[in-house]
Amino acid sequence: MSLSNSLKYASSILLIFIIIDHYGKHILQLLLSINISYIFIVILISTIQYILSAYRWMYISKYTNLNIDFYDSIKFYYISSFLNNILPGGIIGDIFRIYKTSENKNEFYKIGKSFQSVVFERLSGQLMLFSFFIISLTIYFLREERYLAFVYFLFPSILVYYVVRYFIKKRIRQAIQKKEIESNFFKIFTGEVFWRHFFISFFVILSYILIYMISAVSLGLEIDYLAFMVFSPIILFSMTLPISIGGWGVRELTALLVSLLIGLSASASISVSIIYGLINLICSLPGLYFLLPLKLR
Repeated sequence: MSLSNSLKYASSILLIFIIIDHYGKHILQLLLSINISYIFIVILISTIQYILSAYRWMYISKYTNLNIDFYDSIKFYYISSFLNNILPGGIIGDIFRIYKTSENKNEFYKIGKSFQSVVFERLSGQLMLFSFFIISLTIYFLREERYLAFVYFLFPSILVYYVVRYFIKKRIRQAIQKKEIESNFFKIFTGEVFWRHFFISFFVILSYILIYMISAVSLGLEIDYLAFMVFSPIILFSMTLPISIGGWGVRELTALLVSLLIGLSASASISVSIIYGLINLICSLPGLYFLLPLKLR
């Protein structure tokens, strides 16, 4: 690990300790008020989430000419999530997935079938997360009767949509005749194939947001559900930045910044973020089981 990366991870850990030290008293009171019954609901939702995510990966892999059976896709997805929760960077689990499904383990780092399947699967989720944010923000503007803000937001969004659509239509025929990775990209992110995995990604992202909401409700907090639908994608996206361990620190800072926007106090917002992080780790624990050698089970 480079010195700069080490400093990033150290600073993110230091950041969360500073936040907890400042808001610690209120956070502890909220954590002690957790309704445990909600945790079981979250575990059920998370199980469905992992099944859908693993199926999405398996489905996308077919279009990179990589065959992964459903059991392996679930197993490696759990392991990947567990590793991403406990190791720096948030991508080591994905590297593990790439390595385990590579046909040539000595060349797994090349942009081959396995690499493409993991990257495209993650991209599907990020596109849906962004779409979820755009749609929910539009509804939020309309509900709050902020029509001018809606207009300012609408026109750039339409412009971006048509520019991307034009680019795809123009390049799709050329891509088929070029490198395999470009051909696979356009197969996966256009037409019926795209809408199928994008539909699955909708329920995956919805489950993430539901779990974040339930984390707040489990603390007995009154929340604006639509505001959570708008701003929780920002918090979830911050977790994907490869500058912390399992999103810790970055997620809490982002939660602190958007706390006023979602109608929560700073301590409550950070508490929700911490609860979500802990629940996320608990739900990924089957990955530890799959990771253990057979002789130790």
